[in-house]
Amino acid sequence: MNTDYNLYKIFLYLYEEKSISKTANKLYVSQPAISYSLKELESQLGYTLFYRNSKGIEPTEEAKELYGYISTAFNILNEAEDHLKKINNLSIGNIKIGLNPQIGIYNIIKYISKFKKKYPGIKFDIITKPSNEMMEMLENKMLDIVIDALPINSKKSINKLILSQIKNYFVYHKNTSKSIKINSIEDLSKHKLLLPSYDDTTRVKLDEYMETKGIKLESLVEISSADMRINLVRNGLGVGYLSQNIIDNQVDKDDFIIIDIDELPVTDICCVYIDSFLTTASKKFIDLINKEKE
Repeated sequence: MNTDYNLYKIFLYLYEEKSISKTANKLYVSQPAISYSLKELESQLGYTLFYRNSKGIEPTEEAKELYGYISTAFNILNEAEDHLKKINNLSIGNIKIGLNPQIGIYNIIKYISKFKKKYPGIKFDIITKPSNEMMEMLENKMLDIVIDALPINSKKSINKLILSQIKNYFVYHKNTSKSIKINSIEDLSKHKLLLPSYDDTTRVKLDEYMETKGIKLESLVEISSADMRINLVRNGLGVGYLSQNIIDNQVDKDDFIIIDIDELPVTDICCVYIDSFLTTASKKFIDLINKEKE
C-alpha cells in the first residue's frame, strides 16, 4: 500500500460524518490538519473525493466506490486485532502436542485438564508419531511441544523439562498365557516378545541394556502403540514390554503378571520445546507444568 494508512482512516471518518469539523473532533486533531490530509489523499489518488455544500461535505461517486473497499479493509484489520487480543488473553488458541505412542497420554492428561479448566477456549491437538518424526515437526514449527522419553536429540537448541520417571516391565496375561515361565533375563529369548519399534527411545534404551548383558532380543511384533501392544498381550500373543503407567491404567490390571527380573531401564518422560517458537498459549501451558511440578 503506497498511501498512508492514516489518510484512509481520515477518509472513512469524513465519509461517515459528512463533516470536517466533526471528523476533527472525533480524531482530536485540528480542522486544517483534516483538510490538509484530504487534499493529500486526493492528490495521491488523482481525483476529488468530496464536494462542499451547506450542510458540510458530500462524497463524489469515486469516494463511494473507494469507501466500499476501504471500509471492508478496515473491518478486516479490526477483526484481526480482536482476534489477536483473544489469543493474547487466551480466550482462543491452539496447542499442538506431539506424543510418543509408547508413553501414552497418561503423563500429560493431568496438565491438560488443569489448563482447560483455567482456559476453556484453548484447543489441544494431540499427534502420535515416532520420535524422529515428532522432533522434525517441532523443529519446523508444526508442533509446539513434544512429550517423549530421553534421550532426545535435535538439530536445534531445545528445552527439556522432566515430567516423570516410569518403570518398565515385561508382562503377560494370566488368563491367556498360563504356561509362560521366566525366571531370569536370559529366559526372555525363549518367548514371543511384543516390543516397541526399534527406533523408539524406550526400545533403544532396552536394547542398549540387553547388550550389556550379552543378550539380543528377537521380537514377534514391533509396534509403537503401547495400547495396541497391551491388547496383544491381553489376547495371549506373547510377552510385552510396557511401562508401569500403561499397565496401571487398564481395567483388568490385576490380570497382568509382571515378570520380576533384573532392574530394567526406567523411562524419563520429558517435555521438549523450543523457547523462541512458543505461542502465547503454549508458553502458558509450560508455565503451568513448571508450577505443578514444584
